[in-house]
Amino acid sequence: MAQISKRYLEKKVEDRIVDLFWTSLSLLSTKEDVGLLLEDLLTPTEKLMLAKRLAIAFMVIKGESYPIINERLKVSDTTIWNVKLNLIHKGKGYKSTIKKIMSKEKWEKFWNDLDFLFQKLLPPTPGTNWKEVRRKQWKNRKNQTKSF
Repeated sequence: MAQISKRYLEKKVEDRIVDLFWTSLSLLSTKEDVGLLLEDLLTPTEKLMLAKRLAIAFMVIKGESYPIINERLKVSDTTIWNVKLNLIHKGKGYKSTIKKIMSKEKWEKFWNDLDFLFQKLLPPTPGTNWKEVRRKQWKNRKNQTKSF
């Protein structure tokens, strides 16, 4: 678990360094940039802990039960309860982020469904092994529908 010095910072200094941290995160525009910074800032345990909390919030919002979350993420009921409580009483950051993730998933599903429909409706080109093409399509579709 993270350790914080018992020596207190002046409030002005604390506010300034927290503001610098938020500003630093907001300036990053790609997943890779964020990943590089967090790789340097966080221990492997801290990264996993934060990732699990976000995954718990995502699964709670999607309506998953405690036993399913517990089994898939290997977290305690207390951890799930704490994240759920945070979602109920605060949770603006969780909700905003998860809403964006879910919106992205919906758009990806829409485009995949549209692509599948076009492939199904369009006539085969001469010389195409459609049995093999359909087998790959169903395999890809099956893999895409799997969650967590």
